Amino acid sequence: MKKEKADPGFGKTLLICARNALIASAFGVLLVLAFAFMLKQQYLKIGSIPYVNAGIKVVCASAAALLTARSVSSRAPVWGAVSGGMYMAFSMLVFSLIAGSFAFNTALLTDIAMCLLAGFITGVVSNLKR
Repeated sequence: MKKEKADPGFGKTLLICARNALIASAFGVLLVLAFAFMLKQQYLKIGSIPYVNAGIKVVCASAAALLTARSVSSRAPVWGAVSGGMYMAFSMLVFSLIAGSFAFNTALLTDIAMCLLAGFITGVVSNLKR
């Protein structure tokens, strides 16, 4: 019989979420750089940018949620959603610093909702696998 691990406290779980969101943000930067290289080499067309960007966000938010869900024993969907939201916040901070500007608009809100949902779904799926 598998021994159930104890849940860390609230503060420690938030730190775990932040750590995993930072890891996912670094992974996201690498994916964006790889995508930019493929665009420069004309392996992909310009019209693919919105679809690939959305895919990168979902993959990275899910990765952050999966790492978090493996670290907690209960409420994985909630902590997965928190990790997905933190990933979006960190990635927006990084890309806003790179671009030198920040714009708060409805596209940002939909990106946040998409990452929260991706994290939540990843948490649900990780609970089903236990």
